[in-house]
Amino acid sequence: MTRASKPQTLRLICLTTSLPDAVKQGYIPAREACGLVTLPKNMDGFSLPHLRKPPQFSQIILAEDCVCLPATDQTDPASDPKGAPPSVRSGNAPFLPTGGPFSLQTREAPDDVPFISPEVPITHETPITHTAALRDRDYGTWHGQALKNLAAEALHALLHDPDFAPPEGESLRQFHARVGAWLTTLSQEEAARGTLPAAARPAGSGAQTLLIIARPAVVRALACVILGGGPEMAAKLDIPPQTTSLFTHHAGHWRVRALGAGGRDSQG
Repeated sequence: MTRASKPQTLRLICLTTSLPDAVKQGYIPAREACGLVTLPKNMDGFSLPHLRKPPQFSQIILAEDCVCLPATDQTDPASDPKGAPPSVRSGNAPFLPTGGPFSLQTREAPDDVPFISPEVPITHETPITHTAALRDRDYGTWHGQALKNLAAEALHALLHDPDFAPPEGESLRQFHARVGAWLTTLSQEEAARGTLPAAARPAGSGAQTLLIIARPAVVRALACVILGGGPEMAAKLDIPPQTTSLFTHHAGHWRVRALGAGGRDSQG
């Protein structure tokens, strides 16, 4: 009699980026604008009450509209925009400016430059996947528009009708469906894989932990999908920028374990 294998646990630790400056100024950000996030300076920055010990990441999944900055003692552009180059201050840099060996947008770094502080559980060998599926909502031709310049009816529909889509853009429901489809595909791939290869998980662990870097709206959409709520639920979830959320998948079921923990930024 063959003993059934123990179900694997999949953990998603979601780190939200800051919002482009345009959002804080009442604009729909330009399509090319990027959210920024600074990695915690040590493993404790990834600790959550629900985890017995700081995680070891087997993969990094980076949304295409996000940029990850290194954990350093230098000025943090996400918290002090005046200390960042112009392209980062505006949130319009698709890649980290000069000094990019530290960026998670690049797969390689010089041997004499540490990719990330060795105290952070990410190394040269941590695989990085860039995905368009976790981009923020597509506002079509309205990208870059000031909200105050939209007709009152259009603004009301944008803010309150989950089925309203700007010209050539997505409705909130379509945005949530895209994120939900990504989550379903991810869990199906893990189920089909069965047991994880030894190289893809920490020694002695039956769990795989992924670091997801995306904008707050994307993490809210993930939470809504997991909770089984429609896009209307998003307005009831507070997940600010620069915070950490935890979702787990085990035996075919997703759970929300933590939302918006450890934030420094109250806007989102």
